[in-house]
Amino acid sequence: MILANDELKKLISTGRLKVDPLAPDTVRENGLDLRIGGEYAIYAYEGAVVKPCELENARHLFRIVKADEVVIPPRNFVLLTTEEYVKMPDDVVGLANLRSTLARYGLVIPPTVVDAGFEGNITIEVVNESPNTIVLKRGMRFLHLILVKAEGRALYSGTYQGQRGVTPPKGLRGEC
Repeated sequence: MILANDELKKLISTGRLKVDPLAPDTVRENGLDLRIGGEYAIYAYEGAVVKPCELENARHLFRIVKADEVVIPPRNFVLLTTEEYVKMPDDVVGLANLRSTLARYGLVIPPTVVDAGFEGNITIEVVNESPNTIVLKRGMRFLHLILVKAEGRALYSGTYQGQRGVTPPKGLRGEC
């Protein structure tokens, strides 16, 4: 069941869902609109051979940029972080979507689930499929998070729990 505006406001008012900072236009008809934070990550190298199964972590592959503008070259991608620190209830899952207006410029994100019990800034991959450089601004609404009631309870306990700011991917050594 997708949670609508009134249910989202109840979760926030009771403290079960935390969004900090909470802007007046964050809670929408059927989800939360989250904003671009003050940093992003882009690959530090071009043409490198990346073998996730051999890496403990991938931080060295990325350059973290603190800026008020995010520059996304054509047919490239960046990791963006939300301005908001989110704490999900243990029985609610988030489905992340790019705002449709941004998709009309040629930006896309992969299907992304924010697990029940997750806490932190959300790092999301944004791909520029267009032939043009696209510049986004810090603080603009970019991510629409649809919240869905889960059957039962679960608590996320993965690597990204409690992340602050943009977080490059973990390595997959030991998982392959």
